[in-house]
Amino acid sequence: MLFTKVPDSENSPKIVLNSRTLPSSLRKGLNMNLKEKAMNLATQLLKTGIRVLGGSRSTSISAQLAEELAPIVSQETAFGTINFFCPGKLPEWRARTLLTKEPETIEWINTFSHMDVFWDIGANVGVYSLYAALRNIVVLSFEPSPSNYYLLSRNVEINKMDNRISALCIAFNDTTRLDSFYMVNTELGGALNSFAEAVDWKGEPFTASFKQGMIGFSIDDFIRQFNPLFPNHIKIDVDGIENKIIKGAEKTLSDRRVKSILVEVTSGREGYCIDIIEKAGMKFINTKNDFTISSNYIFMRS
Repeated sequence: MLFTKVPDSENSPKIVLNSRTLPSSLRKGLNMNLKEKAMNLATQLLKTGIRVLGGSRSTSISAQLAEELAPIVSQETAFGTINFFCPGKLPEWRARTLLTKEPETIEWINTFSHMDVFWDIGANVGVYSLYAALRNIVVLSFEPSPSNYYLLSRNVEINKMDNRISALCIAFNDTTRLDSFYMVNTELGGALNSFAEAVDWKGEPFTASFKQGMIGFSIDDFIRQFNPLFPNHIKIDVDGIENKIIKGAEKTLSDRRVKSILVEVTSGREGYCIDIIEKAGMKFINTKNDFTISSNYIFMRS
């Protein structure tokens, strides 16, 4: 029975929910809801207890707890374990969905050869940089968001991968310039930000909650000026200016050392991006993970 009569303290019948008769999906949702409520209650009690202490003592305890309680999420892969520093819900979600959020990206990285060079443009907290490095791929990770760059660097550190991953807090564009990086929010693990103009993935203006000074390069200029390790594989996931980044990389993409490229293309920009990449001698292989607003397009050297 879904509901059961039970006596209350005064022996009059009371109707209660019999959760064991619910479908498993509803039971799971109910259990999660109860767990979330219990967690919220525990959090509030802890915060109240700390506030009662007052003054510098409470702030000191809060700082210590924030540092010591931030969880490390470990993800098992076919090539070993990756650890993620997760001081928030979104970084934890990114860590736990490493293998499932974009399986086509994992499959693509699995095609890389030993000691290939991978450029991860829009690395966020570094999930794909870390996975590639675990396969003995040399990685350059580019992430302009200050909060995400902190997590990216921390993840490189705790996995002892600084000999395989070089993380840089810069942006890419079609030109080299000093400008601003416009952020929808500063949430740890967040996305949907833009360099040089406050325009979202649909090409529409947005009001930034925060902006910071940032240097941006075209990929061709960056390589010409600094002579970094040349990319064999490039991932571009930047939420809206992928067309500009590709335009600023025409010379690089024409170099036969570039074996493949994966671009998350926002709806409406597919044709432009495909034309430039195919003119550079790359062959469109497939598109997967249709997010309605954007999809991952994979190209390989023909």
